[in-house]
Amino acid sequence: MSLTMILAFCILGCDFSLYILFQWIYGDKRTKHARRVAARRERRRALSAKEVGAPTALSFPQRPIHSRTGYF
Repeated sequence: MSLTMILAFCILGCDFSLYILFQWIYGDKRTKHARRVAARRERRRALSAKEVGAPTALSFPQRPIHSRTGYF
């Protein structure tokens, strides 16, 4: 019975150690990447919010009307 308990705790300890190892190796990279993507998205939203009031294209310049003829 005690040998079974020791083996069970050793196996659980190894599983936990592997979990911690993989979190340390791969978990941090995903978190950093997610933060970068979120920051990029926020910058894009901030820039698009600033440009809402600005025209997207310049209007075509109007030619002056001649005062004598009334034509261009």
